[in-house]
Amino acid sequence: MTSKKKRILFVGSFKKTSKDGGVGGQMFACKTIVNSELSNFVDWNLIDTTADSNILASNYMRIKKAVLRLIQFTYNLIFYKHDYVLIFVADGWSFWEKGLMSVMAKWLTNSKVVLAPRSGFIINDLQKENRLSGFIRYVFNKVDMVICQSESWKDLFEKTIARKDDAKFIIIENIIDFDNYKDVEINKRGDEETVIVLFMAWVSKEKGIYELLAAAKKLKEENTKFKLLIGGLGKDYEKAVAIVEDSGLSDCVEFKGWVLGEHKIEILNQSDIFVLPTYFDGYPNSLMEAMASGKACVATKVGSIPDMINNYKTGILIDKQNEQQLYESIKVLVEDQKLRLELGANARTKTEAINSIPAGISKYKKIFNIDTKNSDNER
Repeated sequence: MTSKKKRILFVGSFKKTSKDGGVGGQMFACKTIVNSELSNFVDWNLIDTTADSNILASNYMRIKKAVLRLIQFTYNLIFYKHDYVLIFVADGWSFWEKGLMSVMAKWLTNSKVVLAPRSGFIINDLQKENRLSGFIRYVFNKVDMVICQSESWKDLFEKTIARKDDAKFIIIENIIDFDNYKDVEINKRGDEETVIVLFMAWVSKEKGIYELLAAAKKLKEENTKFKLLIGGLGKDYEKAVAIVEDSGLSDCVEFKGWVLGEHKIEILNQSDIFVLPTYFDGYPNSLMEAMASGKACVATKVGSIPDMINNYKTGILIDKQNEQQLYESIKVLVEDQKLRLELGANARTKTEAINSIPAGISKYKKIFNIDTKNSDNER
């Protein structure tokens, strides 16, 4: 017996890059899913909601674009039948829009609605007692399933609706094409060689750029042999460049802009250590990429990062907004080659086991009730 393809209305981010050249975590995840073998069993109906950038836009433009997307979404709900509606959502404005879409899908159709929260900032939204936190709880109760990026997110979301529900809250870690990173070199620089430290994220206060530059200043003052590469752009980019120039760090800090594709692999090949001192996050793709590349990683204990990193086994965990811990962690890794190599090798092994595309797609198949054994979709 053969089965027809599932029809899924997928609301997410599908452009090649955002307006300013970046590839955010949601964009990466959505495109990975659509381009995976899952498409052998699914007819996708895509609605792109890529933001122009992460820099604050005017309320008028946000509302205008949201209204247009809601009209497109409603049209697809009314005139096309779907087995599932999959909606990727961030925090704040995004949740108001996508949450409304989720509720509309439940009101207007018999489709199963799957919500996939992505932003670490949603944790802040949930912890505030305001209209948005109440709306998040309402939406969580209405939809059929909520995809959780880690066990800690599942625990938090269950507390949000005050009940444990394994059928509603499903853990699917972020996925990565491990083959793209498995051949990245694990560098074995000697004690007298300059160690390369990589930061690859939005250049913003919330990603910890100021703590990182303060740590770099301390490292230079101690004549530590390191070089910091900063891959990314963002609202605090120009201020960060000014700090580097004013602090005399230009000889050991280099700004690379957005690093994409082969350029990203090239930068990872050059690097020994990866740092992500973010204040809030979900399941950061840049950290996952660095771990898959066998880099020794330092990251803050926020979002799903503690589920990704086992402290001093697959990386080093630090407190957010703590430049002293960041400085000490980078310094110990710069000076201890054996520890760098051990943490990097362990990180690569863990990422391959948990975050490979086959591992993640198999979980999406279960969510969408896809039986690959009795399917004619691969003919």
